[in-house]
Amino acid sequence: MPNKLIVSLRQVQDSLSGGIVLDYPQRCSRCDAVPAAHYESHKLRLRIGRKRPGLYRQTYEVNEPYRLKIRVCQSCYRADFTTNIEVLENDDTPEGRFARNCRWAYRVGGVVAGAGMLLMTNFIHPDSNFGWLKANWPFVVGAGGIIIITTWLLQRQRMSRVQDELVDAGINLEQRQRAEVRSAVLENTNDPESGVLEIGLHNDNWAAECAAHYNYTLEDYLPHQRTGDE
Repeated sequence: MPNKLIVSLRQVQDSLSGGIVLDYPQRCSRCDAVPAAHYESHKLRLRIGRKRPGLYRQTYEVNEPYRLKIRVCQSCYRADFTTNIEVLENDDTPEGRFARNCRWAYRVGGVVAGAGMLLMTNFIHPDSNFGWLKANWPFVVGAGGIIIITTWLLQRQRMSRVQDELVDAGINLEQRQRAEVRSAVLENTNDPESGVLEIGLHNDNWAAECAAHYNYTLEDYLPHQRTGDE
């Protein structure tokens, strides 16, 4: 049965500034390959003490962001590129830079298309200095749409090419699954040893060695049975 690492509140608090980096053992956490110089990343938040619900969302007395990074090999890292490209946006890798460029292109396209839609309204009067632009609002909307569609096509093409390369190399993408991460919400900080972060790993040996090295609790877990937030 797969294992999960339990990280205590104290250990998470000690790692808020630099994040939690699981780089031991120094082989891939999914397939045991060496070298393993890449990391899968998870953006998380330490949430403690629910306040009364706010106007738009739940608020907390403590709501601190942090990152979890787990050592993987290049093949497993590229496997993430084909299925979860958005999780690579903060990485200083070719795949990460491509993911960031796509994100910005989508934003630019959305802003341009949104501006075109705004021109349809009475916000800009036809007799103003921008009246000529208002008359051409379909072209502005179309330009934004072209940016979005072109970005989507380029992204899909690149992802498909990487996936084909991995499959041609004999890599089963279904066996290169990301860790399943659950960040619990605590009511208070009375027990610094209480578990606040669960990291489900499919590589039992790697998980056991990692838990022993970082002094984490190791438990069995059932995949895809998460109840918290990642």
